[in-house]
Amino acid sequence: MTKKTQSALAKALLDAHVAFLVEQISGDALSELVDAQIDAALADAAKIKLKDAVTPKMIKDTARTFAVEMEPAGGLPELVAEIARALYAHEIHDKTMPKDLVTHARYEQTIEKLLELRSLREKFVREAVSSPIYIAFATDLLYHGIKGYVARSGELTRNIPGASSMMKLGKSMMNKASPGLEDTLDDSLKKYVSRSVEATARSSAEFVLKHLTDDALRKMAREIWDRNKFVPLSKLREDINSDDLEELFVDFYEFWRELRNTKFYSAMIDRAIDVLFEIYGDTSLAELLDEIGVTRDHMRGEAMRYLPHVIKLLKRKKLLEPMLRRQLSGFYESSQFDAVLERMG
Repeated sequence: MTKKTQSALAKALLDAHVAFLVEQISGDALSELVDAQIDAALADAAKIKLKDAVTPKMIKDTARTFAVEMEPAGGLPELVAEIARALYAHEIHDKTMPKDLVTHARYEQTIEKLLELRSLREKFVREAVSSPIYIAFATDLLYHGIKGYVARSGELTRNIPGASSMMKLGKSMMNKASPGLEDTLDDSLKKYVSRSVEATARSSAEFVLKHLTDDALRKMAREIWDRNKFVPLSKLREDINSDDLEELFVDFYEFWRELRNTKFYSAMIDRAIDVLFEIYGDTSLAELLDEIGVTRDHMRGEAMRYLPHVIKLLKRKKLLEPMLRRQLSGFYESSQFDAVLERMG
């Protein structure tokens, strides 16, 4: 067979092969083809273990590439922010209440679980009452309470003949003898109250913990739920506007960008992958799919949802045949194909 004849035969076979595939995947045979391919893939998957298909290092390298090293393009944050604004403005919020999203039983179950975290609760309370914010709040509260009591005591002395005049006279004489003494006393009172609050913060924590019993917290949680379960979610928009939402997203995005560069982030990813292989390393790929709930029906359903649409689009754009030809032409132009023809005479 001459070289020219071989070339003509190769071209004819390539054309026939491409035409066959186009007809097979764009006609009624597609459904049967998908069934056959999925069944064959699942049969093969039953023979391959996870640890044989991929290694932990391969998965870790991929995870590191996409979760750590790859920098999202500038359009992604803007897109997500735009989606967040659209979700924020959706009318469904006017028709949805907390009870539509969380059942009473689920809410109660969550509360009970949180109540079991007693040591965490105790640490939180102790940290909270010893914080500068709590001390400043308690100091201000006590300071104004004392001043209010002193002021009221002054009102009570009005019923005593001459007492009010004597107090005014005493105050006037003290100001003349030592200007600014009243402000100094005010500052001294604040400092004294602050020191007292700080010194008693630990006992305050025990007082709070004593009264924050499981029953008390459970009652508070139920009261909060009863007050809000029929309130439309759109009421939340009275306190959070779309700009606030966008700024929160930006802050979270920047936090994530910083976090992904930490050793902690990488260590958590690596450990999660190690655990996956420890549990499922000797499991076949078919069993692994079953474990995570992916069934044959799921795979077939998704394939038939997208494939017919994609194939029609490729044919309409005159891209399907060139794509198949690119995949097959290499073989028909290869020396291996020529060798086959020569052996066949």
